[in-house]
Amino acid sequence: MTTALLDASRLPADPSLISLAYHHDHPVQAFEFDDTLEIWKVTARIDADALAEDMAAHSDVDQEALDAVEDVAVGRMSFARVRMFGPDDPFEAMDSHSRDLCRIGETVLDVARGQWDPACEEALAHPVGDLLVMDRVILEPAWRGLRLGPILAGAAIRRLSSGCTAVACEPGSADGREMSEAQHREAAAKLGQLWSAIGFEHFQDGVYLLDCHLQRSQDLLTERQQEFTALGSAWREARRP
Repeated sequence: MTTALLDASRLPADPSLISLAYHHDHPVQAFEFDDTLEIWKVTARIDADALAEDMAAHSDVDQEALDAVEDVAVGRMSFARVRMFGPDDPFEAMDSHSRDLCRIGETVLDVARGQWDPACEEALAHPVGDLLVMDRVILEPAWRGLRLGPILAGAAIRRLSSGCTAVACEPGSADGREMSEAQHREAAAKLGQLWSAIGFEHFQDGVYLLDCHLQRSQDLLTERQQEFTALGSAWREARRP
């Protein structure tokens, strides 16, 4: 058995069964920055029915065990879509939400004008459209270590980035661990390298950008999908007779 198969076999379930669920709440009558800033929560999980059906098809499991199957949590993500041509100042909308979004806004926007910063415009192929911020990507411990983060985040970005010119992120630990400044820098550098697998490149001040109009970004997302397919195949080969 190869190392790849051994690595895949430690996952709790077949990764090809993972699905993403998107959730966004908004009032019918906009309040404050609701028409400028959209917060999207994305849940990665394996549905209990899909898992039970897969178990029944590939193993000798009785009905009682199938009835006891529950959803498998894989991870969670959060994104913020900033409408650059909305009714409100985009930076004020970001600043109102969190310090993390504020820092990104200070880096990619001209705060005084409420528009793209000239350096950011220069870095983007076609700087016309909205900004999508990848705020958090957190995997459950059992699903870490196999580069699933970029695969799942890339799939979500493909769904959420329509009409966006760029996706921004500020790599850093999102699981609440206390770290020194040196540890934070080291973690940010490693995560920056990880996110480069779906097209993020360092812009400035620790903020990374994915240019939605570059063919390279689309090609990298396709490569990650191919890796995901291979991971599922490896899991099934390692776990099934």
